[in-house]
Amino acid sequence: MLVAAGLVVAATSDAAAQSLDQQIRALLAKDGNQRGCAQLVGDSPRQAGSLQPSNFGPQLASLCGSIPAGNPPPVGGAPGGGAANNSAAGAAFSALGQADQVVKKRRGHADSDLGTAKGGGSGDWALLPGLNLFFNADYRELDRRQTELERGYASNEAGFSLGIDAMPVDWAVAGLAVNYSHWHGDQFNGGGFDTDSYGPTLFASLFPWQGFFADLSFQYLRKDGSNANRRDYLREDNTNFGGAISGTPGADQFEGNLSTGYDFTLGGLTLGPRGTVRYRHAAMDAYSEQGSSGLELRYLADRLTSVQSSVGAQASYAISTSWGVLVPQVNADWTHEYDNGQRTVYVQFAQDYRALPTTFGFQTDRPDRDFFHVGGGLVAVMANGWQAYANFEALLGHAYFDNYIGTIGIRLGL
Repeated sequence: MLVAAGLVVAATSDAAAQSLDQQIRALLAKDGNQRGCAQLVGDSPRQAGSLQPSNFGPQLASLCGSIPAGNPPPVGGAPGGGAANNSAAGAAFSALGQADQVVKKRRGHADSDLGTAKGGGSGDWALLPGLNLFFNADYRELDRRQTELERGYASNEAGFSLGIDAMPVDWAVAGLAVNYSHWHGDQFNGGGFDTDSYGPTLFASLFPWQGFFADLSFQYLRKDGSNANRRDYLREDNTNFGGAISGTPGADQFEGNLSTGYDFTLGGLTLGPRGTVRYRHAAMDAYSEQGSSGLELRYLADRLTSVQSSVGAQASYAISTSWGVLVPQVNADWTHEYDNGQRTVYVQFAQDYRALPTTFGFQTDRPDRDFFHVGGGLVAVMANGWQAYANFEALLGHAYFDNYIGTIGIRLGL
């Protein structure tokens, strides 16, 4: 909740959406009496002579008391700034989440195991009778286009999932996986971010009758991030002020998925429709940026929810060879976003030490509601239960993101 009416500078005060730089520009402007930061300081006391605010940190107070006469200074650098600061929320809610990826990979291997009757071998490392171990490694390229409201970046994410599953009845598989990934991004105008994500995934696959299946998963991820950037301004006399800024955002992310489908088998060919409902919620921690420019911000706690549906199809073909079974597979889907909307992120200046500091907000882009995923993979099931596999998936038709995911690995059956 925001602390008091009249102390919040709304990001929607103008008809157009406001970026972070636009909001800071307005707060650092002068009034008719040439008092710097007039909108930010309001009626708070100022020091005699210097006109510096009394309850601000030294750099912010000096900044607000020493802006020269003339027009408000333009903000330097790229517009926006939320991309790095919100990096702990994860690699783009508009892209596929991670929990359903675990189940997708697990199902892909299960599909390939159906061909072992022709080629021999088991698809898992059997720790105990009925208990199996699996491992997946992933690499993702995620690029965001720059817009007026949010910074663009090029990023990559590498991670793995290690899990066990069991078949308690002949129509269900249940399991647990632990996940870790590291996401690194470089912003197009300097600066960047890193996020470590880790947590468990619970999942189950149900196949109560021939051809039909339902996959369920629930995942919790803790996200610990760090970012580094610059916030620079240019005065009318062409002198600059600003400096380096860093932060350590964090978030708790929850994701649940329900996927269903039906497989038709024609010889070695298996194909069928797929449908998924996906829910994700991120609770972003409050945190303060570090630096010595006076332009550091204090981010308030935030929430982000996404509800998506995907409708598509998958096909695979089992090819018997002298050494095992080779299973190529392809898939495609259309995804629609229902809940995630344009958001206002609320912040304060970190050196605003008043009991009721000014809270202001900047806006994110409106989300893309419809986009597509296409993918393909190859699984080789060899003698003695060895498997080697490679999968690729791409995000198509998205307004802001280009997303490519590659998975490669090996599985041992003993």
